[in-house]
Amino acid sequence: MKRCPVCQRTYEDDTLTYCLEDGSLLSSDSFGSNDLAATLIIPDPRMTAPVKPETSRPSPPPPQVYSAPHPAWPPALAQPHPMPSVAPVRPGKGAAVTSLICAIASFLLLGFCIIGGATGVEESLLGGIFIFSAVLALVGAVLGIVAVSRSSKDVSAQNAKTLAVVALVLNGMYLLIAIVFLTLGAAAG
Repeated sequence: MKRCPVCQRTYEDDTLTYCLEDGSLLSSDSFGSNDLAATLIIPDPRMTAPVKPETSRPSPPPPQVYSAPHPAWPPALAQPHPMPSVAPVRPGKGAAVTSLICAIASFLLLGFCIIGGATGVEESLLGGIFIFSAVLALVGAVLGIVAVSRSSKDVSAQNAKTLAVVALVLNGMYLLIAIVFLTLGAAAG
């Protein structure tokens, strides 16, 4: 609160510096008036509704502060382990699985050719199926070689090297069987 020393006008706005009536410099009236009798001492409040001792409620217990339990193992060091969103891709696993499927399909087609030859199916159809199964085994062998070379770079315990080697061996065995059958067929004809 500020007061003009000339006209004694008071202003509530503390940001004013000069009186709006006469332009005099305002003085700060923050300490109140100089009249010491204007200060009153307020007595303590009186009780209007006394509390009876038998109806008084017990005070609630003080709130307890939560403290986290100590972990059974030491916490991880600085870096948390990231959770992968998908399974990691193993190099060579797709080629190894495809190579194994080619080997199984080649042996199934060879079995069909053997059973079909014994039951009298047309020879040109059986020859086409046999050549197709040999080409399928050759593709499987190439994929097996690719899978072995890719999976040898993977050093984890779950690499696809064993699967690739098994598929490569099966395709190689089929190709040897096919060469033997073609040689026997050429010698018989």
